[in-house]
Amino acid sequence: MGSILEDIRGEHANMAVLLRILDEQIEIFAAGGRPDYERLQDIVLYFADFPDECHHPKEDLVAEKLLEIAPERAARLRGLGELHEELSQLTQNMAHIVRRVLDEAELPRAQLVRAAKEFIESQRHHMRMEEEHFLPLADELLNEGDLAELDQELFARVDPLFGTDTQRHYAMLRDFIIKSGGADG
Repeated sequence: MGSILEDIRGEHANMAVLLRILDEQIEIFAAGGRPDYERLQDIVLYFADFPDECHHPKEDLVAEKLLEIAPERAARLRGLGELHEELSQLTQNMAHIVRRVLDEAELPRAQLVRAAKEFIESQRHHMRMEEEHFLPLADELLNEGDLAELDQELFARVDPLFGTDTQRHYAMLRDFIIKSGGADG
């Protein structure tokens, strides 16, 4: 098992694959085609589950540690939890719209496209910020002892899609990703 920082980077890479697939499906929908609604729903359900339950708490632990050891240098991380809350709200909104579409509710096509584009861009922007600012600061300031301490604080939840024991609900999505060459199997 790698360090918490390696886990976070790996999870970002996995989420980037999902965002690419979601973007492709939304482009099909925007062009008037019929996307793979089940895949679209699975991706949104994944984002409604894993980041809030496992990924963001890891980042929050790292941010707390950085604020503890270098409060001035890590000051911009004080709002990370709020950013995670905003992403959670966007995800819940996206999940609600997808459910409505799947329930065949009257919904303008543009509403789903707009919500999906906002969701995708917000997720990508957030990960980019973390990759460019948050993680390099953690690489610089955290030593082996700090990383070991953080690893001890992690809870046992594993990624339900990309972990070693893929949950049955996500098995078809994982198979699609592997076949498309989007993630390591």
